[in-house]
Amino acid sequence: MKSTSAALAAHLAGPVTTLATCWRISRVDGKEFFFTDHDRDLSFEGNVYKASSGYSRTAIANDASLSVDNLDVEGVFDSAAITEEELRAGLFDQAEVRIFLVNWADPAMGALRMRRGWFGEVVLTEQGIFRTELRGMTQALQQRIGELYSPECRADLGDHRCKVPVNPPEIARSTAYSVGDVVRVRTASGYVSETETIALSVVNPGAEAGNTNGWTITDGGFTVRSSDPTPYTGSYYFYGGPSNALARMHQDLVIPIALHESVDAALVRVEAKWQQRTYASNNDPGAVDFIFLDDMGAVLSTSAGTLAAPTSWILRSHIADVPANTRSIRLRLRSERAAGSNNDGYFDDISCGLLVDQETQTLTSAAYENRVYRCVTAGTTAAEPPIFDTTVGAQTTDGGAVFEAEEAWSRSGIVTTVIDRAVFNATLDEPRAVDDWFAGGVLTWETGANAGRSIEVKGWTQGNGQLELFLPMGYAIEPGDAFRVHPGCDKRLDTCIDRFANVLNFRGEPYVPGQDAMMSYPDAR
Repeated sequence: MKSTSAALAAHLAGPVTTLATCWRISRVDGKEFFFTDHDRDLSFEGNVYKASSGYSRTAIANDASLSVDNLDVEGVFDSAAITEEELRAGLFDQAEVRIFLVNWADPAMGALRMRRGWFGEVVLTEQGIFRTELRGMTQALQQRIGELYSPECRADLGDHRCKVPVNPPEIARSTAYSVGDVVRVRTASGYVSETETIALSVVNPGAEAGNTNGWTITDGGFTVRSSDPTPYTGSYYFYGGPSNALARMHQDLVIPIALHESVDAALVRVEAKWQQRTYASNNDPGAVDFIFLDDMGAVLSTSAGTLAAPTSWILRSHIADVPANTRSIRLRLRSERAAGSNNDGYFDDISCGLLVDQETQTLTSAAYENRVYRCVTAGTTAAEPPIFDTTVGAQTTDGGAVFEAEEAWSRSGIVTTVIDRAVFNATLDEPRAVDDWFAGGVLTWETGANAGRSIEVKGWTQGNGQLELFLPMGYAIEPGDAFRVHPGCDKRLDTCIDRFANVLNFRGEPYVPGQDAMMSYPDAR
């Protein structure tokens, strides 16, 4: 029995209903998406649920049994919502989904909650469709709970049972510590500034519609062309047009509400990229301009691009600061006739994005200089931090406590050269390392497009500092990307003793007789 408001219950009991399905997706990184199968956007509980014909679901069925209550969600990729790149990067793994019904004619009636669950396996098709199962709350009841005897350790390296200090907490001020407690201490800066790129959706960016749909022509007669010269990609490109001294057309790109605060804090720039050329004998120049508009559509300022007249297709770009109070950006193509009767400015493959400077810098593991500190004398740390000696074996007095420096298991690294999305070289200092030291370990990206993602390491070559990951990353790895990585553990007793000196926490039973010993009998041959 599902509960709902009296008003919505009365509506459901009526002869005619005006219902729409809404679903709310909450990723583990905190980003949320709102969709509805209604033919227009719906506002409900302070959120705007976007109308999209590109998403569908199977029927929702409920019963009193504890059977798995999964359903399937299918959709097409939309650059303004769920993108293929984000799915492949794993950003939607374990995302929570809530599905409910509302009366689109009167959303104030409230919601009828239909299903809550989590994204399961995602399948990507060549036709640009993604399909995923929505795992209900009873899915957790299908998991086996309990452990079996085994010669290998059942703990994971660094967890609460293993207790190897892979990523210990940072030291706190005026805090009591006991002998054996391990902490990290910032002894270097370790901060890295980053810029996030957010794509703006440009309609008909390469004239592949065969016309200028999506663009507003204000001067001259921009049109499309398919030959002489050939397009950079596809079948068409934009052309200044015949008998035009000046050709201009534009489209307005709306800045997402979530970025308004960053815009007003002068943390956002806009960048356009496009392919451009002209007819060789005329040299008609062209450019891309930005016109910044407020929430009423009034012009705040203009950033004119530099005119150029390349005689072969060339990638051009224009970057400008976005002024405070900008709520939309007018992306304008401009072509000026220099000679001849036609305006031969050609444009193809136009894109536009916002470059958002992070207001706070990213702290990387380089701040800890590959050291951890073990408490050797119990006590309470001082209100003001002392300068810690990073020499291995050196002791530092902090208030009433004394800490001794040790080599950290988790090491910081920087990508130097990239071979592909799974193999790269890095600068990484680990004096104990040999070939495959990090094999089976976990690498976590701290900066770059993959920041926050963790992946298992397949191999490590000590001679040239090459790391190989078990799976390719969802986004391209770039030189300069920072990461942290810790060694792998094969869960054998010998490794626990020789590498980690952690036999007291070994969670296996290597000396329990196996099946062969159990099945043997006297005089067995």
